[in-house]
Amino acid sequence: ALLLLVVSNLLLWENVASVPLNSSDIIDDQLYLKELFDHAMEVSQNISTLNIEMRRIYTTSQSSAKYFEKFLTSSSMSSNQFMLEFLGNQKLQSKNLISCHNYSIKTPENMDKAQEISLEDFPKLILSRVQAWNNNVHNLLTILRSIPGIPGNVLSLAKDIKTKIAELSEDTKSLMSKVNGTRENGDYNIWSGLEDVKSSDENSRFIALCKLSYCLHVDIHTVDLSLFLLRCMVLVNSDICKSPRITDDL
Repeated sequence: ALLLLVVSNLLLWENVASVPLNSSDIIDDQLYLKELFDHAMEVSQNISTLNIEMRRIYTTSQSSAKYFEKFLTSSSMSSNQFMLEFLGNQKLQSKNLISCHNYSIKTPENMDKAQEISLEDFPKLILSRVQAWNNNVHNLLTILRSIPGIPGNVLSLAKDIKTKIAELSEDTKSLMSKVNGTRENGDYNIWSGLEDVKSSDENSRFIALCKLSYCLHVDIHTVDLSLFLLRCMVLVNSDICKSPRITDDL
């Protein structure tokens, strides 16, 4: 029923056998899908908030303060400006993304590029990123527990992120299964930066954890954006979903 609902909304699949549906079945399917999408997007936004807080605590903790202060004294930037530059500067993005995961479907650079992604590719894009972090955060927790001086709040937030990513993994698997029968995780490479987090050198460890936070920020933002667009394509109207004013129209 859910597959036929998607077909009727998007007209993207052909030669599908007709199955009689009554209006209550279609309404129930729409409501269920809407709840799944809304919950997954809420969880992804929660992960982003937790990641920001974990990064803030880590970069201002006593164990990182010396390096962070030395880093900032080389410029006129405040700590907030530094993180804004680290997360928002295009050149830094290009440089630091090399240290993130390699996916078969590349991260879209903007909304226009994201809107060019096909319905068939969205499951691979979403599931690959969620599963990559589902594995990475588990390994990260093990590493963080072994590092002397890591603030307890950082460990607590990392545990919360791990829980939320596991929740997001289940949500996205259910969603993709309902939308087009896909539950595969997609392809990804284990993030090599985890080895740098174990470094005995404080400077290297500081940069590694900042990059980890950055990569998580990029991937979860990509998942959130992809869920937003896929939700539109499945539940609303494909023409609106391709509009430059999609965020205003929805």
